[in-house]
Amino acid sequence: MPKKVSSNEVFEMALQIEQMGYDFYKTMAHNATNVQLRDGYNQLAQEEKKHIVSFEQLRHSIERIDISRINNWDEISLYFKALIDTKVLPTSPERNMLVQELKDEVGAIHISISFEKDTILFLQELNRWVNPDIQKIIEQLIEEEKNHILKLLQMKRTIVQS
Repeated sequence: MPKKVSSNEVFEMALQIEQMGYDFYKTMAHNATNVQLRDGYNQLAQEEKKHIVSFEQLRHSIERIDISRINNWDEISLYFKALIDTKVLPTSPERNMLVQELKDEVGAIHISISFEKDTILFLQELNRWVNPDIQKIIEQLIEEEKNHILKLLQMKRTIVQS
């Protein structure tokens, strides 16, 4: 049977998601030959870095998820774990190989958009279980992730028009 996770581990997962995004975007910026793509990936990396800071602050907040009020926490915790286990972005060694294989800039943007969608899904689920004061912060992060998708689509248009 899969391992259940605690509320603290859920916030740790959120941190990992943002760190993976930061690492991926920095790697993509480093390898980009197009200046506009490089700038776009660097901007996205910096925004992911801000999200890391936000989740570090949330992780240390006293009231995160009150799992005692959630009847089916075991099931929900397994769902959070499944969201992480099926992530789009690979871990460091796999990511480096993926980036080297991604010669197609449009394909890289599609992977980035999938990552952002996965992040939004995770945050939306997390937002259902946190206290109202934290919900506002997570809702802001969700909006920023949506803006990342719009930024990526803009980057894609730049490539297609070139």
